[in-house]
Amino acid sequence: MINSKNMLKRKLKENKEKLIFETIYNEHKPELVGTKRKVNKVQSNAFTLLTKKENGEIVDSWTYFDSKLVQVKNNILMYIYNGKAFIKIKIIEEN
Repeated sequence: MINSKNMLKRKLKENKEKLIFETIYNEHKPELVGTKRKVNKVQSNAFTLLTKKENGEIVDSWTYFDSKLVQVKNNILMYIYNGKAFIKIKIIEEN
């Protein structure tokens, strides 16, 4: 169970290939719910998820660990604004 940004950092360093990120809630783009993405790049303060744009292009979407908008609890990565999660992404650990 990943319950903090530090735990997620450690898992990304250990074996990023075993992590899948599934969007389970997106207030601004509900059509993304159910989208599963893999990690591409990992840095000390951020990582990227491979994201397919509307035109089909694959790009890196950055998530910064030091952002106060990002929280991680119970295998859920959340983007928080005004005390409310506007994006929730489930972290799936493959065996």
